[in-house]
Amino acid sequence: PERVRANLFLARLHAAANPHATFGVTPFSDLTREEFRSRYHNGAAHFAAAQERARVPVDVEVVGVPEAVDWRERGAVTAVKDQGKCGSCWAFSAIGNVESQWFLAGHPLTRLSEQMLVSCDKTDKGCSGGRMNGAFEWIVEENNGAVYTERSYPYRSCFGITPPCIKFLRKVGATITGYVDLPKDEKGIAVLLANKGPFSAIIDFASWRFYTGGVLTNCVSKKPGHGVLLVGYNDSAPVPYWIIKNSWTTLWGEEGYIRIAKGSNQCLVKDRVSSAVVIPRSRPTPEP
Repeated sequence: PERVRANLFLARLHAAANPHATFGVTPFSDLTREEFRSRYHNGAAHFAAAQERARVPVDVEVVGVPEAVDWRERGAVTAVKDQGKCGSCWAFSAIGNVESQWFLAGHPLTRLSEQMLVSCDKTDKGCSGGRMNGAFEWIVEENNGAVYTERSYPYRSCFGITPPCIKFLRKVGATITGYVDLPKDEKGIAVLLANKGPFSAIIDFASWRFYTGGVLTNCVSKKPGHGVLLVGYNDSAPVPYWIIKNSWTTLWGEEGYIRIAKGSNQCLVKDRVSSAVVIPRSRPTPEP
């Protein structure tokens, strides 16, 4: 069909521009560009409207920062999930960040509820898009910092429907106290990620549709529209890269992950990075 031929042509264009990555048939190969964008694009308007907040200062000359970090190897990242036919990437990004931050604060790794945000967070727009920072704000200001478990509030929006918010009988799996915006600097983000764990990020995903593996080195970087989770980086690879968790099942990319070149703001990776704040489980007693 004409659609398949057009999509194969697009995949070849991406491949020509990205010699370190591979492109081919993915779960989205039978969608037109418009269908793909309307279904999975989170709405750049949400991010354009986001107010700039003060960003966490960081000394990028910090010594002892490892050449490579992968929080998956330390058990700090839950399995790849599936947002389905719903523009809820913002919820998956925010919840993925909270899951990791909760674990790194000294708790068991717990799968938390994206549906809580999609159905209950009225500052965002459910399957029509939202912001991770909006989600963090809603959790703190409207839900007493509480994030429910996925088991007690499972995901039901995979076909684009948003069920009404029901908080009855939900179990709290984690709590957050606030959130921070990170500096628009890839070195600084890497320093913080090595020390603090996975972060939420908003990227331009126009080059991701036919991605099947490798490192994207020439990613379209024009308009932020997709929420993801930064889980690691590797500065010692021939092409240094970021490791990013997506929410399009393990059938896409590298078992649900993508690697993009580090250091040149590929896919706008450094522009909007943030994280929830979780109080560590036990604090050392101060010296007398």
